[in-house]
Amino acid sequence: MSLFNENNSTALGTGLLCPAGSVADKSVLGNFRRYKARVAGSYRAVLPDEITKTLASGKHWVSPKVDGELWYLVLGDGAPFLASPQGKVIAGSVPLLEEAGSVTSKVACRTIIAGELFAAVKSGRPRVGDLKSALGGGPDAEVQRLGFSAFDLLEGGTKESQMPLDDYNERLSVLQQLFDGGKRIKAIATHECNSGDDINTLFLDLVQSGKAEGLVARNEGGLIYKIKPSITLDMVVLGYTERTHDVTQVRSLLLGLMRADGHYQIIGGCGSLGSDENRKALMKRIQPLCADSDLHYASGSGEVYHFTHPEVIVEIKVTDIQAENTAGDAIKDSVLMFSEGKWHAVSQMPSVSLLHPVLIRERNDKSVNITDVRLSQILERTFIGEADDKAEQKTLPKSTLLTRKVWVKETKGVKAVQKLLIWKTNKENGDTNFPAYVVHWTDYSAGRKDPLKREVRLGQNEAAAFKVGDDMVATKIKKGWALLDGA
Repeated sequence: MSLFNENNSTALGTGLLCPAGSVADKSVLGNFRRYKARVAGSYRAVLPDEITKTLASGKHWVSPKVDGELWYLVLGDGAPFLASPQGKVIAGSVPLLEEAGSVTSKVACRTIIAGELFAAVKSGRPRVGDLKSALGGGPDAEVQRLGFSAFDLLEGGTKESQMPLDDYNERLSVLQQLFDGGKRIKAIATHECNSGDDINTLFLDLVQSGKAEGLVARNEGGLIYKIKPSITLDMVVLGYTERTHDVTQVRSLLLGLMRADGHYQIIGGCGSLGSDENRKALMKRIQPLCADSDLHYASGSGEVYHFTHPEVIVEIKVTDIQAENTAGDAIKDSVLMFSEGKWHAVSQMPSVSLLHPVLIRERNDKSVNITDVRLSQILERTFIGEADDKAEQKTLPKSTLLTRKVWVKETKGVKAVQKLLIWKTNKENGDTNFPAYVVHWTDYSAGRKDPLKREVRLGQNEAAAFKVGDDMVATKIKKGWALLDGA
């Protein structure tokens, strides 16, 4: 029985490309996912100036990071094939796979190898965009450019050495034996380093010189360090949350990039904003830009962002950009449209996750347009699908108002109003960024310096939403407030 099916496959040069979900064997697919999750949990991002401190002592196996995509090479159970973590398959008459077939006799049983699939280039180092280009074109795909840099063993091995092999050096040795003398498939070039100084020297030689994207260092304890120069992005501020202990300070920024169609792709939040003074200055800058939105978007800690007019651009430094989650699934997030002073949810599209984002500065020299805050900034580091596709707006059900209560109080001729709204969005099944229930509190007093205050809370179910509402009433409505009938 074949480990994958060729249903809906298309020509890939002289071979075949099968879509995501084509790996039919559950044990093989489960192996892919477990490996992806385990490795992702072992990764630690390290900046160049942290090398000597973080990797100070102990033995490390250090290799250059190849700029391609994680794929798996499957040997010893039928014809060799390549599979992605999502179950896409490259099979058939492909030069890389023909070379893989020549080593099949060396494996003792079904053998699965993790590695970086890349496309060879005439000059410079390969980049992920080169791979996408080589895989494009269907029958005209440049499959002769495909190479595979093997870096780990998941299953199987040689007759002399088979999994389980806890020591990475043992697994690497198997790969070196299998692919010794290979042209298109090679075990990743690996250096044994015994100090941070050794690794730093290697970084200067390989990365600073432009020969590699970064370094990957594995220690004896199973941790994996990804060492890359920092990446900077110019991003537009879409919203903010405030600190609970000091509402004059911004807690986190919601950031986005502009798609080719002019819509805004949500990328994520950034909470590393510098000193208290910086956070206060940010609040003064962006709070007057608050805008309405039909989307309620929560931060990682649960606070709902206040959306703003897309006017402020900031430079953000990150250690890495990832297009997949730890399970190997593509990351998706909301695409928004800004029209007539209000944000509207359009759809969900492939997005990315930023590792360790840090605010560098506001970019007053930049403008909000498809050049300065373009989504394609991230394509230089990773690939996301549908980056150039037009985002189509969904037709979602209207919300249902569950309760509306208004209280008034007049003091020295000044009227104050507090209002509670609870509604069911009816959109949570059509767009996961919508909560099921929303609790909205409005506090208006003409006599205050800041007359209008709003508070938004979310509820998982109707009972939870009404409990939040009751708590708000108990906290905020004291002596002197009168409930309006029929409000």
